[in-house]
Amino acid sequence: MKDIIIVLGFILFCSFIAAEVGVATSILILFGGVVAQYTILIDAPEMIAVFANIGLLTLLYMAGLEIDFDLMREEIKPALIMGFSSFIYPFSAILILTVYFIGIEPYTALLATIAISATSIAVIYPILRSRSGGTLDESGKLILSSAMIAELCTICVWGLFFSKFSILLILFIIALFIFTFTFPFFGRKIFSHFKGNVVDFEFKMILFLILGMAMLSEHVGIEAAIVAFLLGMSTSQVVIQHENLDIKLRGVVFGFFAPIFFFNVGLSLDVPNLIENWYFTVLFLTVGFAATYTGVYATCRFVMPDLARYAAGVFNSNLTLGIIIAIFGYEAGIFNQGLYSSILGAVVLSTMISSVIVRGKK
Repeated sequence: MKDIIIVLGFILFCSFIAAEVGVATSILILFGGVVAQYTILIDAPEMIAVFANIGLLTLLYMAGLEIDFDLMREEIKPALIMGFSSFIYPFSAILILTVYFIGIEPYTALLATIAISATSIAVIYPILRSRSGGTLDESGKLILSSAMIAELCTICVWGLFFSKFSILLILFIIALFIFTFTFPFFGRKIFSHFKGNVVDFEFKMILFLILGMAMLSEHVGIEAAIVAFLLGMSTSQVVIQHENLDIKLRGVVFGFFAPIFFFNVGLSLDVPNLIENWYFTVLFLTVGFAATYTGVYATCRFVMPDLARYAAGVFNSNLTLGIIIAIFGYEAGIFNQGLYSSILGAVVLSTMISSVIVRGKK
């Protein structure tokens, strides 16, 4: 209990500073974890790790929840062009850099490329909302739709190349498809029946689905975070319609589990290793940021010329998904400590620079 109180104290202080300064809360909480690593002794890090893992899963679930297929259909052509450009430009540039110039083994380079070229709806959505006073205007909807396409591309490539294909996995995917098409029917009935009930049955049901699916994914050879994202997509139509449930989920995830996840990332970051490999961080940041900015800016000049620079800045906000993929690579033994630290450094710096650009182009 003492460890949780200490961690929450750090998180609360970092959140206060972030609100006052206007910096992304998740970045400051991550830095808080780095500071805590060298200033306090945590007696039960495994307990913090459990909460952090739940934070990882619920973050990806919330990202999947943001996927709005109706919105994507409204802006399908420009969204496809912008979204695919924001993915393929940095993906190609980083892959060429890591394989042909740095000489990283192709399998490792591919995952590093996916992490650095990722786009995070969890970061972009609040940026767009704050720009237009809480609601999305037409240009905001187009940028968000494009970000959805980019994030779907990232998740698909990650799942395709880093899942262990088997009969069990195929059966699991089939079951997930069946669940996707049937959940809107029985989900609405269940949620309507228990709506307003003090036991919060629908809230408990969602948490059970997230953790239950994550447990099953370990046995079928697919990363639990990918399953959490797909589950969010599958349940989005029903959950979004129940405003109270959506508010409760966001409160618990972004108020408790997600901050502990980012804090734990800071605890695991090897600063001496990051400093030792600073040149990789600079390379990843420069090439990834420039490629994303160029790709989005070039396509936006034809779609929304007045907001081309703003959109190009927004798409470099890759904090959440980039970190999650980096952690997957490190825990799976694909990344060593040096590469892991360099990717984290590049992702964090990219999001910080992006926030500065976005603030200046509102």
